[in-house]
Amino acid sequence: MPACPAGEIIPRTALQQGFWECDIGSAGQSAWMAYDWPASSLLEQAFCQGQQELGFQYRGQHYKVGLSMCPSPAFTSLAELGAEHVLSTFQLNTRTGVRREVRRWSSRDMKALFEKQLLMQAASAWESWVKADWTWLLDGSSNIPSIPQPPRMSYSLGHCCFGESFWPELIKTWPVGNLTCAAHPSGQKCNFALKRILPSAECSEWNCLAGIWQQGSLGKAGAKLKGALRVQNRGLVHGFLALRHTMLARMAVAEDFADGTSREGKLAVRMLWHGTRSASGLLDICRDGFDRAHAQVCVYGKGCYFASSPAYSDHYACNVILPTRDQSGPPLRAMLLAAVLVGEMVEGTNNMYPPPTKPHSLTGDRFENACDKLANPNILVTFKDHQAFPAYVVLYEP
Repeated sequence: MPACPAGEIIPRTALQQGFWECDIGSAGQSAWMAYDWPASSLLEQAFCQGQQELGFQYRGQHYKVGLSMCPSPAFTSLAELGAEHVLSTFQLNTRTGVRREVRRWSSRDMKALFEKQLLMQAASAWESWVKADWTWLLDGSSNIPSIPQPPRMSYSLGHCCFGESFWPELIKTWPVGNLTCAAHPSGQKCNFALKRILPSAECSEWNCLAGIWQQGSLGKAGAKLKGALRVQNRGLVHGFLALRHTMLARMAVAEDFADGTSREGKLAVRMLWHGTRSASGLLDICRDGFDRAHAQVCVYGKGCYFASSPAYSDHYACNVILPTRDQSGPPLRAMLLAAVLVGEMVEGTNNMYPPPTKPHSLTGDRFENACDKLANPNILVTFKDHQAFPAYVVLYEP
């Protein structure tokens, strides 16, 4: 318990009706829950009486709460409100040994005042991050950024050209110079260039992206494209180009096929959709690419799955929270639009890996992709590293 001035029996903050709460969160994420009556009343009485701890039962569990409290370290930055207004201690489950943080606010109104000030601080801190169009803001946290200003670091793709005929029209709009490395508000390192793309009738890149969206069933059903993040990862793009060169070398020689016909014309770069369950999963793919080891449902083979329609990938997409976006409206969702190498396909089977050899190949080369059906496939599977790279994180309202 905080020290009391001479002659006082209880601390000054105990003269107010305190507000008690416990952190029931997990995996490093806080989730504060207020104590119900009568536990809240028992805690307050014991605190005001100067007791060292209180034991009580709740839903068949027995708990002990230490009452030798100290100012909460989480609120030292708001010292102008008085550190004594929020005190910290712990709760112990005597059966499981689980220990959780407990806070006592001097009043419910003081807690509301703290929360209001935190929101004001967060809004001010996020302002520069939201204005910068190279920042990664999809982690859904209301925490204040670890650094006040987003660092701006130039990024190079190396020797790379997106004007070649095999690239889809959307990729042909990509710049190769004046790129900026993505900045993360928690200070995490990013190895790719990032550019926020917002609706603009004058932007050819946006118009091309919006056209692809409207062709899909989600766009036709009324889902609204709200924006996108262009992702340009040097390592992934160069790995993709190297694999394309290797695939072309295998498919271009007519003598390698029973009918004496080259398959070079069957290799194409297609823009396909991919959903992932979390914002952290989106970031991992933007950094490291698509990893077939993460595949869980392998109906058409053990590989990375892509869809020709965003409606299918929407089942695997995630909700994201932007720091300054009004959360009372429709949820904001995100999925990836990827550039994928698509060659000769075979109808996939459960857990198939590797894909079978081509019956018409005299050299025993394997199919480049698997799919759900050969006639107008909806789902395509890749089996090689660098056979696809993330091009955009697409943001939409369902």
